[in-house]
Order: sequence, then C-alpha cells, then structure tokens
Amino acid sequence: MKQVRILAAVVAVLWVAGCAPREAPVDPVTQKWAALAKLPDWTGVWEVDWRNTRGMPPRPAMQFTPAWAAKSEAFRKAQSQGENLQGEVANCVPPGLPGILTQPYPIEFLYQPGRVVMLTEAYMQVRHLWTDGRKHPDDPDLTFNGSSIAHWDGETLVIDTVGLTAQNRLGPGIGHSEQLRIVERIKRVDKDWLEIETTLTDPEVLAMPYTSTTSYRHLDDELREYICAENNHDSADAKGRPGITLE
Repeated sequence: MKQVRILAAVVAVLWVAGCAPREAPVDPVTQKWAALAKLPDWTGVWEVDWRNTRGMPPRPAMQFTPAWAAKSEAFRKAQSQGENLQGEVANCVPPGLPGILTQPYPIEFLYQPGRVVMLTEAYMQVRHLWTDGRKHPDDPDLTFNGSSIAHWDGETLVIDTVGLTAQNRLGPGIGHSEQLRIVERIKRVDKDWLEIETTLTDPEVLAMPYTSTTSYRHLDDELREYICAENNHDSADAKGRPGITLE
C-alpha cells in the first residue's frame, strides 16, 4: 500500500510539472531592441555651441607637412588678393567629414540594433555608425561620410572612419590623402551638453594628429528639411568655381 501511495505521488508531481506553463523562448530580435534602453540617453537634437557658452579653449592650429604648409600659404595669399576660391559647398555639394561636424545646423542620433544613425540637418546627411563588430572593407568606396565602425567605451561612443572622398577638406584650401583616418569620441557630459572630440590623422598632410573638441547644446526641437538646391542662386564659372547671380 505504501508503494502505491509513493507511485501516486510521483505521478501527481509529474502531471503538475507537465501542466505547468513553460517559459516562452527569448526572441533574439526583441533582446537586441531591449538592449538599446541601456545605452546613454541622447534623445533630442544637438546644436554646435557657436557662442562658446561653456568657455571652451580655442581650437589649436593644424600643423602641416612642408608641402601642405606651402599649399596653405598659397591659398591664403590668393584669397587675400580677391581670387574666387569658394568651395563646392556653394554648389550644394556637402562638406563631408570633418566639415559636416561643425555646420551651424543641429544633429540627431537614432539607435538601432548594430548601429547608431547620425542625422545632420545640413544637406540632410545620414551617417551609419556600425556597432555590430564589423571591420572596415579592404577597399572602401570613397564617400563624403566614409566607412564608419564604432563601439561603446562605457558612456562614450568611439567612431573610426576611413574611405573619405578627396572632395572633402580638412580646412580652407586643405585637402587630404587616402591615409586620412578620423576618430570621434562622443559623450554626453551633462543634461544640456554633448561633446565630440575629433582626431584627424593623415601623415601626408598633417605633421602630427590634430585633435579638437566641439560642444553641442541640447535643444527641445526637431530637425527641419534642408534642400540646398531649392531657390539656389549660386552659379559656376568656366573652372567650376561657384559665384552668385541675383537675377
């Protein structure tokens, strides 16, 4: 009789275990989206602090290699003599990196699994900052925003960019070589301010890596449509240099 009771108890336990609801399998896609909530909150839009409200130190001067120091001097001399040296941005060509980072227009960040998307109001530029562990392509297409791979270092997003088109400029009259690499470190320093530290490395153009930091103020606003070609009165001369017509 005792054995029958034991057997009945075992059967009852097994029956209850079989009837107990099983935990639903974890959806990996849902997991990836849920993980985004753990990232730093960069909600809203951010605008360059042109008034230097925070009292940031002035940007250091770039140190050029001898060849590019001579080119810089020649550019400034021609400029001082009134030669038309406007860049292609006057013809609605985007400045690309690093120039796009200091445009007087706000930026916004969108999080997605495996990447952070940076939206820039100026020229309606979109950058994909890949955080999925990929490497740079061996032979990247040269573009205005380049190939950007990124990772989180605590609260800081570190971005490594290569593959930038030769049309981009490091400064007035200063081009770059295919060796150009740009590393950005983005961090929210408090509720109102975001900082982007940018380091440019190009041994053909720069005598040493160039680092500068830009402050961005938080705005309770949204990005607006930017259509550069709409009602554009800029023209181009025989050499393709932009001018202006007021007709």
